[in-house]
Amino acid sequence: MKKTISFALVLCGICCFSAGRAFADPYDYFTDVLNLRHMYNDKQGAQRLLDIFATDVGQAIAGGAYGVGGNIGIEGVSLSIKMSYQQIPTSNTIIRLSGSDALYYPILQADIDVNEDLGAIGRISYMYSSFLIGGGLRYRIYDGNNSDEWYIPTVGVQSIFNYLTMDDGRSKFDAWNLKTSPTAFFGKIPYMQPYVFLSYDVTSLTAKSSYFSGMNSSLNGFGYGMGLSLKVGTINLSGSISMYDGRPNYNFGVFVGI
Repeated sequence: MKKTISFALVLCGICCFSAGRAFADPYDYFTDVLNLRHMYNDKQGAQRLLDIFATDVGQAIAGGAYGVGGNIGIEGVSLSIKMSYQQIPTSNTIIRLSGSDALYYPILQADIDVNEDLGAIGRISYMYSSFLIGGGLRYRIYDGNNSDEWYIPTVGVQSIFNYLTMDDGRSKFDAWNLKTSPTAFFGKIPYMQPYVFLSYDVTSLTAKSSYFSGMNSSLNGFGYGMGLSLKVGTINLSGSISMYDGRPNYNFGVFVGI
């Protein structure tokens, strides 16, 4: 009980300090929080906090891989800029102490047609002293455009691997997420392409700083979501929402293409 009260008081002190920092980095207290748990010899508590943290980071870096990009004039290649917004629950002490209630990742994504049914995906981003790179494949199983009915979807499956490395000189961790998703696209509706998907996620995050350096969080589970791509002339808009472990991820994109 005394350990719990003492730990809470220390956290309150950190919260007061962080309240004065208008633009705190959401990863600022990664090392501090884990070190506090080490101070009280609480490895189980550190693991629990790392698991919560890994869930949100994993979904943030995987967000926005769906939808259709705008063609920039290179045949078979579409480039789009997406914004992944991951809402952070109050249970994520590591991020919430910084005063942040969300993670934002602007992501440059390239969709490349390999052949009629197979596409490749590449992704890159830099945010919060962290570098993100990802890639994967999308395969079309059934082409709904061959049907006369608008409600018959095109069905495909995609699998994307995203890798993040973060090092600001004080806090450091590596993380990756593998998201595999069967997706149904309704492509015969004029000017828009709504889609729904299920997903299976595998996430891993390893602490590289603090007294718990080397501690790993490995998680897996199912998610679901929906989105919409809208095209009017050369203006393309996209948006999606996905849910995983009760946490929403929102993604928005706007780009000009042919």
